[in-house]
Amino acid sequence: MFKIGKKDRDGRQVRIEHTGKYTRASRTGGISVRAEKKIGAINLTANSSKGLRASTRISNGMRAALQNGRFQLIGRWRSGPIAWNLSKSGVSASFKNKAGSFNFLKPQYSSFKFAGIHLRGRKAGQIQLLYILVVFFIFILQSLIRLFLFCLWLVYLVIYLFFSLLIGFVQGVRGA
Repeated sequence: MFKIGKKDRDGRQVRIEHTGKYTRASRTGGISVRAEKKIGAINLTANSSKGLRASTRISNGMRAALQNGRFQLIGRWRSGPIAWNLSKSGVSASFKNKAGSFNFLKPQYSSFKFAGIHLRGRKAGQIQLLYILVVFFIFILQSLIRLFLFCLWLVYLVIYLFFSLLIGFVQGVRGA
């Protein structure tokens, strides 16, 4: 009912809130009542905290709306860990990882979470960038170690083949 214990796909606690068919209560947003009606391709929504909205889907991930007389063009697209968002303030691209998210175009919208401490804003963007660099360095180091072990294995195979041929040749000469 209040989503306590409900985890997202990364295993983190989702927001603690109640969402019913016509009601929503959350810690930050308060309590609101809403009603929705679909008329053809247009969705009409009346919300006690947001007002009236008429919206329609333009394409996959993109919609246009009129909310309280203001035009909105909103788009959200995700391809792997990269997400693109289109809003009235412009376009943003963010990268999500286990420690939060880093917004490339607007670093003030980044977040970082470690040991139960959640940071947002420019400070989180700086720490997130440092985290990404450390993870990238570890990835490169692991790749180099794997490449070295693969080359070592190839050398071992060549030496093993050479000695196998040599032993077989010597045994063939002694037997003849």
